[in-house]
Amino acid sequence: MKLLIFLSLVFSLLIVNNLSADNKKAPHVLFIAVDDLRPELNCYGAERSISPNIDRLAAMGTLYENAYVQVPVCGASRASLMSGMYPTTKRFTWFGTRFDRATSNRYGKNCAGAPNIPDIPSWFKENGYKTFSMGKIYHYADDNTSAWDVIDRVGYFKAYQLPENQGKSPAYESAPVEYNAYPTGIMTDKIIQQMRVAKESDQPHFFTAGFSKPHLPFVAPKKYWDLYDEEDLVLPSNYTFFPKDAPSSANSTWGELRNMYDGVPSEGPVSDEMALKLIHGYLACVSYTDDMIGKLLDELESLEMLDDTVIVLWGDHGFQLGDHTLWCKHTLFETSMHAPLIISAPGYEAGQRVNSLAEMVDIYPTLCELAGLEFPTHLQGKSLVSTMEDPDSIHKKAIFGRYHSGETVRTERFQYSEWANGDRMLFDHKRDPNEDINVVADPKYARVVEAMATALLKHREKIAFDESTNLEASDLPENSAPAWNKSAFNQKETRQPVASVGVEYQSYVNWRVKDAEGDPLTYEKVSGPAWLKMSNAQYGRLSGTPEKSDRGTNVFVVSVTDGFSSPVVAEMTLEVE
Repeated sequence: MKLLIFLSLVFSLLIVNNLSADNKKAPHVLFIAVDDLRPELNCYGAERSISPNIDRLAAMGTLYENAYVQVPVCGASRASLMSGMYPTTKRFTWFGTRFDRATSNRYGKNCAGAPNIPDIPSWFKENGYKTFSMGKIYHYADDNTSAWDVIDRVGYFKAYQLPENQGKSPAYESAPVEYNAYPTGIMTDKIIQQMRVAKESDQPHFFTAGFSKPHLPFVAPKKYWDLYDEEDLVLPSNYTFFPKDAPSSANSTWGELRNMYDGVPSEGPVSDEMALKLIHGYLACVSYTDDMIGKLLDELESLEMLDDTVIVLWGDHGFQLGDHTLWCKHTLFETSMHAPLIISAPGYEAGQRVNSLAEMVDIYPTLCELAGLEFPTHLQGKSLVSTMEDPDSIHKKAIFGRYHSGETVRTERFQYSEWANGDRMLFDHKRDPNEDINVVADPKYARVVEAMATALLKHREKIAFDESTNLEASDLPENSAPAWNKSAFNQKETRQPVASVGVEYQSYVNWRVKDAEGDPLTYEKVSGPAWLKMSNAQYGRLSGTPEKSDRGTNVFVVSVTDGFSSPVVAEMTLEVE
């Protein structure tokens, strides 16, 4: 018996030693989650945000311009991301979603979790990593506790510091306190301590930094409020109106703000004064969180760990700041679904930007590939590593999300949503980037609507059986190039068939072009006589004054493009008398 015990111990030690030897080569992972962070950052082209450290991270790695969440609410979005699985009508449905068990939402409906599959930290722990949950990663601090070696939620998210706010719930606070007076700063200091421990360890570490700001209430040290002058802040361009022809199903009561914070009206809009104060507070919290992220990056650099650490920063959804009369999230609009995603990893080019569509379910397989781990069989996302190798590559042609009974699919150009009650919504982001007009009933978009609805149906069928959901090109609406009525035409087919020497000539070619989607078109003169100019590229206006040397047949070539397809050319002739 003693011999067997001895041999067993020796065998166990050999396994541990081998594991340690292998894991020594594995990178650390810093997993940064930021609650309610819309991509309103300098690195995303937003000028009013002060975010130098997130910008620094973007300069170190790869920024995803078009990354989208699967559900625009905390619990469900995080469970989907952490599992690498899409939400369904029964799984990951509401803000109270848990990963480790089913929950019942406020509507009395059962919401399944995913307790029988490994989430990200479980998989990394199973593969030799030490895992630290710091701050808000799951919606609930006690969700799937077995995945973590250390769990620390670091306090209540309100945590007011001003005496006059104790026992109250204002929507914002600017207190003259140090960065670590609030949980956000306390958590940052604790993560730094864990990094120092990891530096001395042979074991790879999976750190998380779950920042609760800029989530409401907008509480931050005064120094971050002072970065902004409220007089310079402006309300959104669509602050006073809901999207034209958008269905009621797309709306939100923004009850998170109305029902939880003092001074907010129970119905109707907030005052312009309060709106600007809320925007001010949100930006202050963004800068506060950004500064804490900077401290983490500084520490990694000081410990000489940057070259050994994969860093991923993600938002669990966007946030409305008065856009379309709305606040908070809880919608299928761009402002709720679009979120930041930045990945920095050793050995990959710095300062890259990827325009192709990406989803938060893609983070799990990406981390596995970057860490050299096998993929669990349940994953429904697709690794983003190929885009880190080639930022111009196409990752996905369509991405999917849902909220309650609504489902949405987005392509490069269009976003289509439908609800169980039959409501539908389509936005053309090329012509309407702010989503001000629902064009689902416009006849010229009928083909697009049909294709997008089919894509949603196929996605629904696939994920019902936990299968891969990457669409083939045939599932997506293809853009039609503009077409000339005839590839070439002579002077008899133009509006002004003959030009005269010394007389200004004017004509238009746009009447000879059709585009199936009704896209805005751009015309260009490719070749032809110098006197003939394309004087208006938008409407295809030609003009100029011929001279005596131009008498006779003048041949010229005009191209037209819709911005998506290659230019289409036509050769034309014009007689000059």
